[in-house]
Amino acid sequence: MKRKFAPLTFALVLGAAPVLAAAADFWAGPYLGGQIGLNEADASHLSSETAVTGGVLGGYNLAVPIGGPYSPMILGGSVFAEFNGQVTHSPRDVNFGSNAYGFDFLAGLPLGVQRLWLPYVKVGFGNVDATGDLGGSDTSARIGLGAEYHWTPHMSLSAQWMHQDADRITNDNFTVGVRYHFGGG
Repeated sequence: MKRKFAPLTFALVLGAAPVLAAAADFWAGPYLGGQIGLNEADASHLSSETAVTGGVLGGYNLAVPIGGPYSPMILGGSVFAEFNGQVTHSPRDVNFGSNAYGFDFLAGLPLGVQRLWLPYVKVGFGNVDATGDLGGSDTSARIGLGAEYHWTPHMSLSAQWMHQDADRITNDNFTVGVRYHFGGG
């Protein structure tokens, strides 16, 4: 009985192979994007407050056959700039925000029948410049999680959380964004 299904399974796998392999092309190559969301920031001895954030990024992804022949791992890097709005923090009524820029590395594994979903982790470094009543800047590590969905061969929607704990300011950004992939299928 098992032998009857073996040729059918083999034919289905071979028939799906070009679709799955082509889906990796959606993720590979250069991209540009923008994002908007909320920034939760705090500084030493001040309250944690929420402000609007926005940013831009550009990067390049590679499809690396680490995750198997039909679901390659996506590895990439990007440069970013984030602009976190100013808001007043208690108890001393200090008004501050921050601007951050730097680079992130991404690792993700495409999911779904056509591999159009990309959950990922990010690590990187960024410089945070305090704005408003606070001054100074600091460079520190960043970490984050996110997911992206290709809704056309060149366009994707993203949602992500990024955390950066600089010397004086801690930022948690929760954003949604749109990215244009130049490689796309």
